[in-house]
Amino acid sequence: MKRLILFCMGTFALAASVAQAADPIVTDSRLITEERRLQILEAKLASLQREVNLIEDRKAVERLQQLWGHYVSEGMAAEAAALFSASPVASIEYAQQGVYLGRARIEAFLKAGGARLQPGELRETPVMQAVIHVAADGLTAKGRWRSLVMGGMHGQDGQWQEGPYENEYVKENGVWRIARLHWYMTVNSSYDKGWHRQSYPILGPLRDLPPDQPPSVVYQSFPSFFLPPFHYLHPVTGKPVAWDNIPAEGAR
Repeated sequence: MKRLILFCMGTFALAASVAQAADPIVTDSRLITEERRLQILEAKLASLQREVNLIEDRKAVERLQQLWGHYVSEGMAAEAAALFSASPVASIEYAQQGVYLGRARIEAFLKAGGARLQPGELRETPVMQAVIHVAADGLTAKGRWRSLVMGGMHGQDGQWQEGPYENEYVKENGVWRIARLHWYMTVNSSYDKGWHRQSYPILGPLRDLPPDQPPSVVYQSFPSFFLPPFHYLHPVTGKPVAWDNIPAEGAR
């Protein structure tokens, strides 16, 4: 009986210490003033509003990236370029084609790279697997995506192209824009013969429109293996995600 009493006393003491450490949630005026109660409610409302704002920002970034996929699929170069930031350092980088800076150069690259579809041409560029992180201030964000491209001309061999995006975004005058778009082409292969039988070289610089900067990362596509870096840490271990067992050239 004595042990039970001591256990109960210890439990009550622990509960009391926890209650003192936390913000009071009682409304008894003898324990909390009206002013303090109002402060607590205002703080909770502000916290909820921040959470709502970040959710809305994430949705806006996702809509922005999906619009990019639709415009590029339909060969709408000007509309796709208009999604980018007005900053002169806004950039686009595809495969090993180099970096183009500024909205005008981005549009020129999209047009020169065949953004405008020709009769009989097909290009489907769905954007999937979104992993978006919005900064706490709600002004910048980063996103990782994946695109599986099916393209080609009627009556000719088509192509499978695949790889992830690692992009950055910025909010300008309340509107989200693409600040940096980088698509890593990890697969470029034949549709008719099969991706596992016929691979094509990764896309290189355009002859008639040299880039403003060389590729930021030098790599090869399948059958070589390359894992584009992740902009975020592993959600469980909290460590950077890295491929530390790269197979030999041409192997998986």
